[in-house]
Amino acid sequence: MGSLKTKIFIFFVALLMVAQAASLWMVYDANNKQGDVQIQSRLNAAVSVFDTLYQQRNYYLQAFAETAAKDFGLKEVFGADQRSFLIALNNHRKRIDADIAIAVDQEFSIIGQLIRRNPNEKIRLGPEQGQPFPSSHWFDADGTFTKLYQQEAELYQLSFAPLKSGQQIVGWIGYGYQINTTLAQNFADITGLSIEFMLQQEDSQWRAIAAAIPTSHPHAPSQQGLAVIENRVPDHLFATQIEVGMVSKSPLQVTIFGSRSNLLETLQENWWHLLALEGGMVAITMLAAYLLAGSITQPVRKLVRQAQYIARGNYDSSVDISEKNEMGQLAKEFNQMQQAVLVREQKISHQLKHNSLTNLPNRFSLLETLDTLLQQKDTFFSLLHLDIRRTRTVNDTLGYQIGDMMIKEVGKRLLKLNGASQTFHLDGDEFAMLIECSTLNELVQWQQKIEQVMDDPLCGEDTLLHLQLQVGFARVPEDADDPQTLLQKADTALSHGKKAQQSFQQYLPEMDADANRRLSLVNDLKVAIAEDQLCLFYQPKLDLKTGKIHQLEALVRWQHPIQGMIPPDSFISIAEQTGQIDALSNWVMNEAARQYQAWAEIGLHLSIAVNISAENLKNQQLINSLKGIWKTHQLPQNSLSLEVTESAVVSDPESAIKMLCEIKDQGIKLSIDDYGTGYSSLAQLKQMPVSELKIDRSFVDKVHMSSDDQIIVRSTIRMAHDMGLTVVAEGIEDQETLTWLEQHDCDLAQGYFISRPQPASELSSWLLESEYNPSSITKVLHG
Repeated sequence: MGSLKTKIFIFFVALLMVAQAASLWMVYDANNKQGDVQIQSRLNAAVSVFDTLYQQRNYYLQAFAETAAKDFGLKEVFGADQRSFLIALNNHRKRIDADIAIAVDQEFSIIGQLIRRNPNEKIRLGPEQGQPFPSSHWFDADGTFTKLYQQEAELYQLSFAPLKSGQQIVGWIGYGYQINTTLAQNFADITGLSIEFMLQQEDSQWRAIAAAIPTSHPHAPSQQGLAVIENRVPDHLFATQIEVGMVSKSPLQVTIFGSRSNLLETLQENWWHLLALEGGMVAITMLAAYLLAGSITQPVRKLVRQAQYIARGNYDSSVDISEKNEMGQLAKEFNQMQQAVLVREQKISHQLKHNSLTNLPNRFSLLETLDTLLQQKDTFFSLLHLDIRRTRTVNDTLGYQIGDMMIKEVGKRLLKLNGASQTFHLDGDEFAMLIECSTLNELVQWQQKIEQVMDDPLCGEDTLLHLQLQVGFARVPEDADDPQTLLQKADTALSHGKKAQQSFQQYLPEMDADANRRLSLVNDLKVAIAEDQLCLFYQPKLDLKTGKIHQLEALVRWQHPIQGMIPPDSFISIAEQTGQIDALSNWVMNEAARQYQAWAEIGLHLSIAVNISAENLKNQQLINSLKGIWKTHQLPQNSLSLEVTESAVVSDPESAIKMLCEIKDQGIKLSIDDYGTGYSSLAQLKQMPVSELKIDRSFVDKVHMSSDDQIIVRSTIRMAHDMGLTVVAEGIEDQETLTWLEQHDCDLAQGYFISRPQPASELSSWLLESEYNPSSITKVLHG
């Protein structure tokens, strides 16, 4: 022991032991770090997978809700017949197999709720049907949004989109998927980890919403999930938790966990191998440790890099690990998860760029294609905007199923004619085509091709449907050099073609002048009402029994400071579309009331009829406004009467008739204007609380010369009298027509032959000098 040899031996032995201990410690420490890295990578990948799945459902629901909210058919039945609306709502729901569908009106009432508790259950009417929506503050947000929605014990991922009429929001449409075992199991299948959704209750206890592994009680959280959420993770588990969102004021948490022993089993086995090798030779052990560490860390680094690629949206590469152990299995599962996410994203991308009904490229694809084409130099082509005629009539008479079949058939025929890359389904019954030509002669030939391909009728429900299209087109580079402007020009041409009843309409620059003039009127109308630029003209109604005039119709005119006198046809529709119709109608009724009092003060008592719009009948404050006008001007009940068009009642019979009855209860006389031009039934006419019926001028003009018009007018007069209604014929242009109406017991007549509409001052003088004036007027005015 005391010899140098021994000391050297002991020194080298000690040195070897120190080196071996250091080596073992380094390997041990490296193994622990690699295990932590592997666990963290697995958790990061699991969180990424969950976020992708959850956000994918969000995106898919939002995209579908927006698409459904733009569906013309759904808008048509919104707020109308409940059964038809629920059928339309369910048809959209079935397209994405949603677990819940909700429709909310402007008053935040649920007018449609379809729900199912599990995928095997049939859809049924929700318990909140007809009730106020419990979270009306959600709709303060603009555009589409997604919320967590609780219905009894179930929780749904629900996306809402606004349903618009023009620029006005008339309600919201929502579709959603249940947060259930299917979602949890899908995650577990992809990641191999357990997942559990838990919602905190008011008493701070946690309730299980869904889990990949069922628990003993449906809503009792598992011991592992509860331990994770309370930050008491056992040593044998690795876990994380995510807050998904809030349900009312309660957080929805997701716990993800797995077994450490399963994940680190390979590392433990390799550690014992390293101990055996270290006992034989330090150098070999260090080399083996180095190689083993490298063999372990390389797959982990690959998985980490791949997770980073996926997080940035890159799906082209995959992890290549040949080991047939847990690491190789993890890599295989990771690649499969990546492909599943890629397939879903490709599906969403396809749905984003294609119409769900015809599977043709949609408006988004059209704008992308136009942008690409317009970037090319010396490009010449034309954009055709096509619209199917009579789609609404087909939907109303044969149903939306036949209407959809007609739209799909048009898409198929256009596709055969022009190819998938050049034919687009914009929305509803609107299509677009890109034609690589710009001369008018070539476009006329394309018109003929389109008419020929649509020539064969479509057979649906034992009815032959003749497919007819209206087309507006704009050309590049003559009309526009950017996608939005080009599409706008083609749409402008289509709109003018519809008005002019032209089946093939070219865009012309002067069309923009009409649009600009209309836009100018939109901006100026509010100022016109406020600054009293409006005035009333009055047209007499002749009593055919007495030959005198006791009634007038008030007709509004706009004295525009730049454009001059503007007739009502040019701005009434603008007022309706911009929400200014109530202010306009209030001005007209107040001015008519003031003029009535002015005439009454000189002994001239003339009842004045005022026209109201269908939009006025939707205003719940209309009755209060009428009461205020009568009270302010101290009017007798018969001083003013209201005229409403037949079509205004037809658009929403139940609501309109209810409002008319409330008006009648105030003692105000009501009249149906333009009778015969709408589609109301006799049953609806019988329910309307009106006392007067005005026959439209289209039936009265030259009635003495048309046997068909005579039959219609005679029948209408007889029917109205049998119902106790007074009959007014408008559009009297000659003596022969007036004489014929007198002979057939018409009560009142109105038209240019009797008098054109006049300002109040001119009408007073005209009445004084006219043969129609009541006998008392001359005495009063001359007295």
